[in-house]
Amino acid sequence: MNKTAVSIVPILVLLLLAIFMFDVANSALTYPVPTGPLTPPTITIESPTRTTYVSWYVPLQFSVNGNWDGYVNHLSVEVTLDQESRYVLFAPPFPIKWISKDFSMTLGPLSEGPHTIGIIATVGGTYQTGTNTTILGVGDFTSKSSVDFTVNTLGQAEITIFSPQNKTYNFNKDIPVTFTINHNQSIVKMGFTLDQQSNVTIPRNTTLYGPIPDGLHTLKVYSIFSDILPVYSTIAFIVDTTPPNVSLLSMQEEKYNEPDIPLIFTVNETTSIITYLLDGKVHTIDGNTTMTVLQDGDHELKLYATDEAGNAGSSETIDFNVKVTIPLNVALGFLPPLVIVLAGGLGILIYLKILKRSKPKNP
Repeated sequence: MNKTAVSIVPILVLLLLAIFMFDVANSALTYPVPTGPLTPPTITIESPTRTTYVSWYVPLQFSVNGNWDGYVNHLSVEVTLDQESRYVLFAPPFPIKWISKDFSMTLGPLSEGPHTIGIIATVGGTYQTGTNTTILGVGDFTSKSSVDFTVNTLGQAEITIFSPQNKTYNFNKDIPVTFTINHNQSIVKMGFTLDQQSNVTIPRNTTLYGPIPDGLHTLKVYSIFSDILPVYSTIAFIVDTTPPNVSLLSMQEEKYNEPDIPLIFTVNETTSIITYLLDGKVHTIDGNTTMTVLQDGDHELKLYATDEAGNAGSSETIDFNVKVTIPLNVALGFLPPLVIVLAGGLGILIYLKILKRSKPKNP
């Protein structure tokens, strides 16, 4: 009898525990309906304020607060700039009973002129129409807040970079860094970064000592002030210290039997000028060409190319010989006139000799 009583106790404990957990689960899934009409959240905008900003980037800081005696079905916080599209910043996917949230972000880049920032907070769902009734209503309740402000950067400081310039340099060190700032009274710090590397603090104009690798580079000069927003200016430039690679394709160190010889070559980059030196004389060309009317004998050839940065490259020196052989048909063409000339000359000589012999001598 005692054994039977003892065995029933664990079963009763488990049964009571299951009932308790079921009640807890039901209570957790039950959201009390708030009393309406629902009061929308309050919106407090700290920034921007009704003022003029000397920057294209303006901080946006505000808070949204609200609470209800039950759970609202949905809540959303939206922002709009200049009454254009709305952007949802906060919208929890579950019922909510209260909100106390701070928002912080940056607006920009903004255009010059007036702007309006608007904040919209909306709550809604099912609610009791009164405290002493079970009648339910459904609806949304919204609060709005806005601030007008202006962007005008005419009073902002400006940095003007004079060197380096937006061009290609054919040297990779000792490039001057020169600039001016139109607001010098409250400078706290100045510096520059090259290719987004570490900041280098400078008190004034300086120099990029290098060596700087070939390629595209970006220099950013910045200044920090005590009374206005920081400013910076950037400039892009190229370093090219590599001469072009020039290759002669058509010429060999050999004997040529033609007075007109093609000059064919390749250059691995865009050039500003191409020349070739033939027996000490410079010839400027635009591309592949033909060397014409070359005299018989030895010749020396070298090709030069200068890229757009001013780097000059050259080919190997080619020593070659020209020996033009007269074809047989051409030689035979010259033979008849030559025979006539020789025969005529010989006839004249014979005639003069006969004439001399036949001339009587003086007594």
